[in-house]
Amino acid sequence: MPQFKPVVVTTTVPNREEAERIGSLLLTQQLAACVQYEPIFSQYVWEGSLCSDEEIRIVIKTARCHYKAIEKIIVQNHSYDCPQIIMQPISRGFIPYLRWMKTQLGL
Repeated sequence: MPQFKPVVVTTTVPNREEAERIGSLLLTQQLAACVQYEPIFSQYVWEGSLCSDEEIRIVIKTARCHYKAIEKIIVQNHSYDCPQIIMQPISRGFIPYLRWMKTQLGL
């Protein structure tokens, strides 16, 4: 069994429906312990044009060993050509919460 290394993966999507579809897939496949959805406003340059969009940020609490599977599900179910998918390690956390995460992930 892989060693538990908790991480947070974030991505953004254009709407709540897409966010919940991706989140539900991750939760039902035990790739995420918790998924949060946050409305945000993003500005960026895409193909030479300044863009401004309302988006939903998906915050995924998971384990490092699940990153590749999570990335694959996001890419397969995402409407953007080049979605943001970023993994950040969790260096410290409330021990009971981290234990709960590990249990939810089947690790």
